[in-house]
Amino acid sequence: MKPLHLAAATLIGLGCSALSMSAAADEYCVPFENGGSICGVTSEKDSYSLFKGIEYATQKRWDPSTIVSNYDPKTPASEFGKSCIQMGYDSSKDPDQSEDCLFLNIWTPKTENVSKQGLPVMVFIHGGAFIAGKSNDMYPPEKNEFLLYDGATFAAEQDVILVTFNYRLGALGFMQLSFSDQGEVPVGGNYGLQDQMTALQWVQDNIKKFGGDPDKVTLFGESAGAMSAGLHLWGTSKTQDLFNAVIMESNPIGYRYRNNEDGAKQAKMFLGCLAAIKKKIKINMDCNLIWAEQSADLSDYTLDDISKAQTLYAKYNFSHLDLSGIVGLPGALPFTPIIDGKFLTQQPADQLRTGSTKPLIFGFNQNEGIYFAQKAEPLTKIIFYQNLVKNLFNCASVKDKDCTETILGTAEYSPKTVFTQEQRRGLANDKVTALSNLINDFAFSCANMDVKPKSDQTNIWAYFFNQPDQVQILPGSGSNACGPQNQWDNSCHAAELPFVFNSLPPATSDANQKLAMTMNTAWATFAKNFDTTGPGQDWKKWQAPSASSQELPLLNILNDNDSPLSENIFETRNCKNWLGQWRPRTLDYNAAMQVFRENIK
Repeated sequence: MKPLHLAAATLIGLGCSALSMSAAADEYCVPFENGGSICGVTSEKDSYSLFKGIEYATQKRWDPSTIVSNYDPKTPASEFGKSCIQMGYDSSKDPDQSEDCLFLNIWTPKTENVSKQGLPVMVFIHGGAFIAGKSNDMYPPEKNEFLLYDGATFAAEQDVILVTFNYRLGALGFMQLSFSDQGEVPVGGNYGLQDQMTALQWVQDNIKKFGGDPDKVTLFGESAGAMSAGLHLWGTSKTQDLFNAVIMESNPIGYRYRNNEDGAKQAKMFLGCLAAIKKKIKINMDCNLIWAEQSADLSDYTLDDISKAQTLYAKYNFSHLDLSGIVGLPGALPFTPIIDGKFLTQQPADQLRTGSTKPLIFGFNQNEGIYFAQKAEPLTKIIFYQNLVKNLFNCASVKDKDCTETILGTAEYSPKTVFTQEQRRGLANDKVTALSNLINDFAFSCANMDVKPKSDQTNIWAYFFNQPDQVQILPGSGSNACGPQNQWDNSCHAAELPFVFNSLPPATSDANQKLAMTMNTAWATFAKNFDTTGPGQDWKKWQAPSASSQELPLLNILNDNDSPLSENIFETRNCKNWLGQWRPRTLDYNAAMQVFRENIK
């Protein structure tokens, strides 16, 4: 997802495959109440135990999930559970996906008859734009050779328990289809987020049985997982007692979520899509509201119907634009949590400037925008980039009143700029380069640096990851701009993940292995010492830069050769403006969606 490496990093770590469960692993059963037990496997050789596919909750469609408390004797936990329904699901091609998908996995230091007790616990939320991803994601794409979120090093080397889990996605996870009384709906369409709460509650109830300390839980996530962690931190009081510290990797932290009114409008559009699919109406990317039946029996739809309606709904909003090409822009995500006033009550973008109530690490990668812009590149000829920016942001044109500096008048974001090959960094043309710069600076760099600690806060740290991509994590998009060891030294979205989990391939270089162990140790050290030294004595604590400050922002730099920060990112990425006059023009989610429909055709 460096100055600030750790002395503990002298432990040169092994790659994930070197810590994989050996063939000589033994079954180990953790006792539960009423004679039940959960049976994973313990590797004598690799010094950790692994419990896969534990069902932590059950759910009915478009209802809150219910925690699972009891288990049968010797309940097997040796295989990952099925993943939740992803965008593009097809029952004939995706047997590993299911509505019954609420499973979690636990890595612990080697479990013995007398288990270690009081261990720190790290709970990870996967990313995927709220439409994709699972707790057992593999890489590289298509080949699926290595487990990305591998907890082996956390458990075997760091004495930390790692928990990963699935949560509902897309329309099944984030669409409110109860219209009778919006205010009485207990989670307001936030079924996927409520699943996350249920997983955290399961950890509170049960992690002691695995040797963990329920009072020392660090919640962390990447991309949409980081957005989720931010919502639990700043958006709701429902989960505050379920975790103690937070790490957010590559969170487009300024994103504004739908409210109840927005959610109701979007749900009616989705019902129109469902009806069109059910009635086999031949339409061209249109979910006409006249087809929406609010009294329809939603249990009558198959998962294939829902999947097709999801795709139709996304196309209606974005006219075939690849969704991941505009992540971070206002209104860009079709399925997100809802600020419903019940479960979620606050926009994180409004709260982050008041500091954090819990110890926090946040950070971002050097070239976050490249992957998203690259995904959009095949469609750039039909994107009215200039109009899009004008309609989404204040100060996008010299005609805007009182804006002495404008977005489109700034070379980095202007489609008229002729960028050099070096400035393009592998992107196909100038317009895509401008879009990449805009997403990188507005959504990731500057939005994160808007976190402002209170005067008495000393428990916030920030990092900047600028190690070039070493492996292919996300699906490719034409060029190798975000590929392994790309010639432009880009550090794209998700590039930090195999370093955080020390899950790089075993053949990776010694320098990369060392960096992976440095980062894995930093994350684990934070989980142990979040209320004191945090990720390490040599980590500088975060202080929000001011518009007049000439000092480098206090980012802890992570790369394999300890290269210091060579630029004042706050200044070179125009953060004074992005956090000032250049804020989004509209705070209404559906108004932003309408801008996309009008300017991307």
